[in-house]
Amino acid sequence: MTARERFRKLLHYESVDRLPVLALEPFESTARERWQGEGLPRGVDPVDFLGMSRLVHLPLSWGPVPAFEERLVAEDAVSITTVNWLGATVRAMKENPSMFYGHLDHPVKNGRDWDAYRGRLLGATPSRLPADWESVVVPRLNAAPDPVGICLFPCFFRFCFYAMGMERFLTAFYDDPGLMHDIFGQLSTLMCDVLRRALGQVQVDYALFAEDLAGKNGPLISPRLYAEFWDPHQDPILALLREHQVPLVCQWTAGQCEVLLPGMLAHGFNCTWPLEVVAGMDAPGLRRRFGRDLRLGGNIAKEAVIAGPAAIDRELERLLPLIHAGGFLPALDDMASPDMPFAHYRYLIERLQGIRL
Repeated sequence: MTARERFRKLLHYESVDRLPVLALEPFESTARERWQGEGLPRGVDPVDFLGMSRLVHLPLSWGPVPAFEERLVAEDAVSITTVNWLGATVRAMKENPSMFYGHLDHPVKNGRDWDAYRGRLLGATPSRLPADWESVVVPRLNAAPDPVGICLFPCFFRFCFYAMGMERFLTAFYDDPGLMHDIFGQLSTLMCDVLRRALGQVQVDYALFAEDLAGKNGPLISPRLYAEFWDPHQDPILALLREHQVPLVCQWTAGQCEVLLPGMLAHGFNCTWPLEVVAGMDAPGLRRRFGRDLRLGGNIAKEAVIAGPAAIDRELERLLPLIHAGGFLPALDDMASPDMPFAHYRYLIERLQGIRL
């Protein structure tokens, strides 16, 4: 049985021999650097070294085409400021360059800016699919032993946060709702246009809406705003995924998003991850509340893995009944960070790989 078969069966509550062991979140670059001094060979991916499976995303482009020219704006002893591919000016600290510490300027400040930007978000642009899509990519994906799917990144919340800035974005729902519907509508059209070109040629195991729309204490938008602005523009995408029988449709967000889940389920989502423990997300509790309609992933506290084997064992003991019940993919609930020893992460992965179902 391949990891791909295990993934599909596990999340359909069917019998599998063992778990498909995955990282649902990426590794921070500084964690990789630390791990290279603790047993991970230099230049080797932790996934490959530890014998894990991986999520294989269709190589589709969802951002601006052409992308903005990435360029250096400023640099000092501790930080570097650049314009990124989305047109935002961002600052990162040299000690942890994969994490942004300041979004300083944004390309969309008003309707005029949006009118200039929207021409970069056309789904018919040929380069949104690789040039060798049919001859090379499609056969490779269909033969892949790992789960294959779609990652919509940046999705509605993420795109607007990056393109507008958080404060401007969140106040625009009240100050300029027409602009927000226009932006969301353009993003929806882009996604549907690209999906129509790609779906049907590849057997797709999942679709991820990469949002990150919640914080530790709750979502950054209310259920009312979600219903008013997200539902009408997400529904065509969800309908297209149903039409092509995509089995797993996942809201990928950090933070505490439980209050939004009933509306998401009603409109076609059937999964969420990574279920951050520090935000109060509890996979067994969510199963009790929502039943088997909601598949789950993650929920192994990063803090437990940092602490070491005894804390990891307690986390797995908490989750083991749900693991055996199915429809749950246990994994680290956040990015692996530089304060996490490689021996602890390796212990977690080997424990997961040793679980028999």
